[in-house]
Amino acid sequence: MTEREDQAALDDEAISVKHPLADSEGEGSVRTESRLPIVSLNFGRLDLLRKVAAAGGRTILVTDGLSALTEPMRDLLEEFGGTWVVRGGDGVLRDGRNGRRLERFQDAIHVPPPQSVDEVALAFLQPRPPEAMQLVVSLSIRHRAAEESLLGGGIELFTAALGHETPSGWGTHEPAGQPWDRRALTNFVRSRMPEPSRIVVSGTREVPVSATLTVQRTQRGVEELVTGLVGAGLLGDPHTPDRVRLVPEILGTLAARQLPLFGLVLARPGTANLTYPPVLELPPAPLAMLIGAPGVRELGLDPEEMRRRHGAQIAGRPRIPALVFPLDPDHDGRGAERLAAIVEDIGIDRIRAATGATRAQAEEVERAAQQ
Repeated sequence: MTEREDQAALDDEAISVKHPLADSEGEGSVRTESRLPIVSLNFGRLDLLRKVAAAGGRTILVTDGLSALTEPMRDLLEEFGGTWVVRGGDGVLRDGRNGRRLERFQDAIHVPPPQSVDEVALAFLQPRPPEAMQLVVSLSIRHRAAEESLLGGGIELFTAALGHETPSGWGTHEPAGQPWDRRALTNFVRSRMPEPSRIVVSGTREVPVSATLTVQRTQRGVEELVTGLVGAGLLGDPHTPDRVRLVPEILGTLAARQLPLFGLVLARPGTANLTYPPVLELPPAPLAMLIGAPGVRELGLDPEEMRRRHGAQIAGRPRIPALVFPLDPDHDGRGAERLAAIVEDIGIDRIRAATGATRAQAEEVERAAQQ
């Protein structure tokens, strides 16, 4: 099908979603606008995303160049096939994710990412000064389908290690209004099974968190996917580098206490409130990767050989060890190079198959290794 035929097909797609946040419809999409400085995943937007997706459409969020998205809003917008369009102060439309100049709102749905800087709006190339160090966290954890199993321990390990804190709250949307309580969170998720659940987690002023827990039953138990951002401290704070260096140790503790399947943690300078700005950001640098005990066994990895070849740390139980790969142990910025060597040695497809890593996790590994 040609591009013109593709466009004609889009023009013929008509969906109708009655919702107070729906501002217009067209070409299989629903447009919703916001002028808030921070656009969060509140109940109304979550409801709109679900209804548009259920109708077979895609949501187009339109903001001005002063708005930023929370991580759960950005995550769920992409999860439901939506996109973000920024209307700059000069009237130029651009894709909020990659800066591609757009002629119309609907172009964000079918126009490919920019192939050259000439296709990028100038305003996107004017980044804001970073304020803090963000940890980009992605973890997969398996739990037994048992009464004593508790969710939320993975993200709690990070807040405890970085600031002796627990997350501040959880909920199905933002703001996360329920006080942090792993038993209450687990009971809520259990009450909804076998349906999967998606939980938003927030942090404290000392250890900001903007994360999502996705939980579902599988044939092997209950699997919890943790994705999002954790604040490691302000830039210039002498304690911030020390917190960043704790990441391999945190992953090792996770392997000792639970049954993680896979983990990847990266770091990038960004906003202190962990929001996603409508301008170019520095790519995150890989800090550490975890291959859990099931993956080590499935891949047939020799822990001692991985220690010699890639500096892996053997973690977890001695009989069923996990491997933690510190990717920037010397703080020399060569994390991407080390990650690329591991991926080349083992194979990203094999890692994904053996660990059950999601497609998004595998893509994140590949992007980080190609920097």
